[in-house]
Amino acid sequence: MTFAGIVTQGATGLGVIFFTLFAGIPIVYMLSGSLKSLGEIYAGTPNIIPLAPTLDNYRYVLFSALLQSSYPSNVVNSLTVAATTIVLVMAVSLPASLVVARQRFWLTTVMSTWARVAQIVGGIVVIIPLYLILRELHLTNNLLGVSLAQAIPGTAFSVWILTSFIKQIPSELDDAAYIDGANRWQVLWYIILPLSRTGIASVVLIVFLISWNDFLDPVILIRSPDLYTTMSGVFSYVGLEGQVDWGKLLSISLLNSLVPLLVIIIAERHIVRGLMAAAFKG
Repeated sequence: MTFAGIVTQGATGLGVIFFTLFAGIPIVYMLSGSLKSLGEIYAGTPNIIPLAPTLDNYRYVLFSALLQSSYPSNVVNSLTVAATTIVLVMAVSLPASLVVARQRFWLTTVMSTWARVAQIVGGIVVIIPLYLILRELHLTNNLLGVSLAQAIPGTAFSVWILTSFIKQIPSELDDAAYIDGANRWQVLWYIILPLSRTGIASVVLIVFLISWNDFLDPVILIRSPDLYTTMSGVFSYVGLEGQVDWGKLLSISLLNSLVPLLVIIIAERHIVRGLMAAAFKG
């Protein structure tokens, strides 16, 4: 092996070690803190290995009610919001992506530009007008309102990705279907959907992760503790009784991390493929 090859392999190995530590240390820290009592957390020098491990934090989070809310109900609410968001996003982005990919006129240019610009506009920029609109529609303090708020940026992102996949499908298949008497909806259902399964799977997974990890929309739009999602439920442990309950906060944070982590591990191939398609063909 040449010297250059040795240097390359060494640099690659160091890079892998660095990013493994970068990603793994927060998880180890959360696990360690979640197994400690509040007294041990505040006692002097921190230890990675708890001196007196305890599961009390997990028992409290999973089985005790907090402000009329509990972690299991938070999970149900988050799954409900994520499922509703996915349905809304797919219902809008699939037809829109077909139009953008197949048609060439000023409206498709506007839609394509909007899909890209929306990626750089943070949710905090539009949260005030969005809140005012949802309030007028009586959708604040409502899980559907949270889903609508999440669906707006999710739709822009999905149009961007799905357009890239649909452009790879030969338009001659559409023409053949039209000749046989199919309409646009039949082309979408019988041709585009089956041939875009990989892109659709990528979009569904990414939108789910975005919805699950969304903190801003639930905190702004939800007031009732029984409607808290997993992310807004975390906020309940900040400032509780005049202090941050770090043990419970770290335990619920670790639990919240498990679902995205499992999704990424199981479906990493689909997520990466979707992001790569958007990056190189969008």
